[in-house]
Amino acid sequence: MVLHLAKVLRYLWAVTWRELQHSFLEARNRFAAEEARAHWRRWVEFHAQRSAGMITLDGNLPAAAHVLERWSLDTEDHRTSKPIQYILGFEHFDGLSIHVSPAVLIPRPETEELVQLAAERAPRGSSVLDLGTGSGCIPLALKKRRADLYVIGLDVSSEALEVARRNAAELEISAEWMFGDLNDDAPGGLKADVVLSNPPYVGANEQLEPEVADFEPALALFAPAEDILFFYRRVLHWAEQVGAKQLGLECHSAHAQATSELAKSQGWTAELLRDQFGAPRWVWGTKPEVKPYL
Repeated sequence: MVLHLAKVLRYLWAVTWRELQHSFLEARNRFAAEEARAHWRRWVEFHAQRSAGMITLDGNLPAAAHVLERWSLDTEDHRTSKPIQYILGFEHFDGLSIHVSPAVLIPRPETEELVQLAAERAPRGSSVLDLGTGSGCIPLALKKRRADLYVIGLDVSSEALEVARRNAAELEISAEWMFGDLNDDAPGGLKADVVLSNPPYVGANEQLEPEVADFEPALALFAPAEDILFFYRRVLHWAEQVGAKQLGLECHSAHAQATSELAKSQGWTAELLRDQFGAPRWVWGTKPEVKPYL
């Protein structure tokens, strides 16, 4: 039986903000209660363009029709473990609103610290190459911080590059985007002073939360089972080929020390840095200048 649209709208208009919140939290019951409430705040503030606190005060009043219509479109997604970022279509990153889709990883707060490191250490006017750029969040945030830098984002996923280009256009930030496979050699003529990367580093047997395992792209998550550092080896190979003198890597905390040792074995002076929670997270490398014999 098909309900008449007017009847549906009359029902929607009768739903209060408190009833809508209850339905939302019930749909998000796969998540811990506090996380589900955080999803509610993000979702309702975005669509209502009002603070969640003010909406709570209006709890017994009818919810806005356009928010209820959005809820009817999003309900099935909310009943899964789909990340709220994919449902909303964006994530906040280093002061930017970054468009995301299941073609790209959701930017994490830890990666903002890699951007900060690069902004502090990259030589003035240098070129920076981000390998496995995904949404483009690293080069775009870096360019926003350091307008003097020339930033390049490279990815093997055409869909990811489309997302990166959309972000650059919407944010009005200049960047170059390239298709490339780390399994291959770097394109001839490609040069960069600094190479950055947050490559795939998750082990094949590692347990992930359903919202990650079921929705985020495996291509950007998993390293080969037989060599957890495989993509770090490839990044180091590319860094050598493009002539980089500085290197910034985001790492799995369990493998950061091994990544640092790998960089050192290939001639880098590697500094292992910890994140705000005290976990080893980044390797920052520099190439010592080769001094000519006298």
